Amino acid sequence: MEFGKVSGSKNNWGISSVGRALAWHARGQRFEPAILHKPILGLAFFMPNYVYIIYSKTLDSYYTGETANLEDRLFRHRNSGSKSTKKAKDWELKFLEKFDSRVLARIKETEIKNKKSRKYIESILNI
Repeated sequence: MEFGKVSGSKNNWGISSVGRALAWHARGQRFEPAILHKPILGLAFFMPNYVYIIYSKTLDSYYTGETANLEDRLFRHRNSGSKSTKKAKDWELKFLEKFDSRVLARIKETEIKNKKSRKYIESILNI
């Protein structure tokens, strides 16, 4: 039995990395796991993330969230693209804080949501 072949099948390589690499080479393609599996140190890790609080007059309610794309997220809130905010279309941005990483933004969002307090949110907003 040849290395990398599954017994009983012709030109069928195993599902291991070696098998995939051999199959790629057989098709004339180059397979370099060192390049393919290298973490991307670009936009994904250094994009700014935002924690925001929006308010609806119709519902007299606040919503706290976190996002990397603020414009798209606000658009979805106002146009029934979000399950928790689709009951109203008059959401206004009341608070915005920028963070260097998603982890830090999530920590802040969780801190606000864990308070479960309208008074706490209004103290952040200085109301």
